Amino acid sequence: MAPSKPVTSYTFLGSTQSLCPECLRVVQAKIIAKGNRVYFRKRCPEHGLREDFICSDRNWFDRYDTALPARLPRHTQVEPSKGCPMDCGLCSDHEQHTCVAVLEITDNCNLTCSMCYADSRPGLKHKSLDDVKRAIDTLVAAEGQPDVLQLSGGEPTLHPEFEQILQYALSQPIHYVMINTNGIRLAKDTELIEKIAEHKHRVEIYLQMDGVEDFVFEKLRGQPLLATKLQALDRLGAADLNVTLVATLQAGVNEGQLGGLLELASQRPWVSGLSLQPATYSGRHYLPEQLESRITAPDCIRLLCEQSQGRLSESDFFPLPCAHPNCHVLAMCYRHEGQLVPLTRFIDATANRDLLANGLSFTRDEGKRLAQLYMARNACCGPNGCVDSEPALVSLGSPARIAEDFFAKAIEKELGSKQLLRITITSFLDAYNFDVRRVMKCCTHHVLPSGHIIPFCAYNVLYRNGHVPLPELSNALMIDNTVVKRS
Repeated sequence: MAPSKPVTSYTFLGSTQSLCPECLRVVQAKIIAKGNRVYFRKRCPEHGLREDFICSDRNWFDRYDTALPARLPRHTQVEPSKGCPMDCGLCSDHEQHTCVAVLEITDNCNLTCSMCYADSRPGLKHKSLDDVKRAIDTLVAAEGQPDVLQLSGGEPTLHPEFEQILQYALSQPIHYVMINTNGIRLAKDTELIEKIAEHKHRVEIYLQMDGVEDFVFEKLRGQPLLATKLQALDRLGAADLNVTLVATLQAGVNEGQLGGLLELASQRPWVSGLSLQPATYSGRHYLPEQLESRITAPDCIRLLCEQSQGRLSESDFFPLPCAHPNCHVLAMCYRHEGQLVPLTRFIDATANRDLLANGLSFTRDEGKRLAQLYMARNACCGPNGCVDSEPALVSLGSPARIAEDFFAKAIEKELGSKQLLRITITSFLDAYNFDVRRVMKCCTHHVLPSGHIIPFCAYNVLYRNGHVPLPELSNALMIDNTVVKRS
């Protein structure tokens, strides 16, 4: 009898290109599943074979059911020659325009956070006002009317010319400007809040908020900051500024804080977003077994639903249509009579995914436009809503009545960011889970004074510290602080 043939201990799902975390060489990776968990099996000619854990639930991995044709930038800056991710600029092979542009205006910070991907800390330098303007001009030239510019750092409010930078950004045809802040200065400086609030219809505060107990901040940020964060949050609300709460999630630290964060957001109508970001691993020397406990997007969904007191279910979440499906997961909730009602209870999000693609800003005019498009499709499911089962309706009231209220507000331009809560889960890349497919489809980009626009994770892993040099700008030219297309 012939010997039996060997059987693998895994299921092969596909292949991609990733990085060797020891030398940052681009290497081929098999995508494999062991049970319900997804791994990259990589082979580096110098450092050999390793498997890195990628995702805790293969049912959420590579969900292309929401994918759409790409909307591209007006101009790209680089012609590819070495292949992704070595030609970032953006190159003409990139598969998505910039939905969110990140501009780091300073490396200086008033915290020293252990997991900071930018390695920001006290005493570092600010970018000059001219450099910041050049970066903004680069973005406008590429996008025409950019959706979101995020002023980041470091701590951007520490820049001595922060107000001039904000004014310049708002003088451009940019729909929305986000300020990515730890809130320490804003908790104390009401004058700065008042100046920001003069532009409240085009500005949102992206407020670092890792939990609702001080031990979380002591562990992640090095000091107890809860009272400071809450003071900043309430002062921003008093100034009628929209806020997104942003939590970095680290295994063994704040997995139990998601319900508290959801409650904090739901009780404050000026909180228009809750952003959950699993921690990345910036060092090169983590062993595969050390990464087995990393939090991934399906963990965030499960934990948030378990801690939501029945308000959320897994079916309320779906991949952001314009990015790679493994990058961003989204749930939209309507604030109705003191409750959070996921829009998926009366709207088929997958069938109408195009209405949610290519941007994150939301105004009353935009709400009316989207509602009219949706109703023109006659897509509402009828008196029982679009839910799959009766339990999803418990305590929510009639889906038809809630839907009627929602669309009536939208048509009357009464539906704005304060009537909605946007929950996003963003899974950033490091050297361990790096996936060229995701980089090529990235819609969150660093914009640089050099004229380059670089996918967020590619910049952080490869370009920030100079491992990969910035490529020549073959498609763009800097003239008087403006990027123009070469003939």
